[in-house]
Amino acid sequence: MITPKFTPKGKNPFASKECIDILNFRIEQEEYSSRIYHAMSLWLDDKGYVNASKLWQKDSEGEMVHASWAKQFLLDMGIQPNTPTLKEPMRSFEGLPDIIRKSYDHEITITKQCNELATHALKMSNHLLHQLAIKFLQEQQEELGKIQNLIDQLESFGEDKIAMRLLDHELKDYL
Repeated sequence: MITPKFTPKGKNPFASKECIDILNFRIEQEEYSSRIYHAMSLWLDDKGYVNASKLWQKDSEGEMVHASWAKQFLLDMGIQPNTPTLKEPMRSFEGLPDIIRKSYDHEITITKQCNELATHALKMSNHLLHQLAIKFLQEQQEELGKIQNLIDQLESFGEDKIAMRLLDHELKDYL
């Protein structure tokens, strides 16, 4: 049986420098994702896509919840998370289809990062970190499924004004 030893604050064996760095990066990426989706929501609202705007704002708020997961993990390990400086996201888009495609590309990037987090956790035999990585990956699977459905609709029904109006109306069901 392993006898635990007292470790001073900030010396938690489950919070290596690599773990701290990767979680601070996760916080930065989740908060930046929130800003991207907020900018998309504002653009959509300005262009009359009422339901799409609400959906992307909901996604923006969800990204901040995801950032809080990493923050809480670090706090639970006795580490104060970083407060990242974030760059301004893009503010102009070609239309709802452009936002859907950019969101898909962004979610692919985030999913790859979460896979790297899970791989790192397993490599380090840090099962607590791996549990958090799985939580992120489960969320990514849901996000990819939602955005893939929107891409499928673009491909099936087109991108003309009527199709976009109907899609915006249908997005009520996602809220």
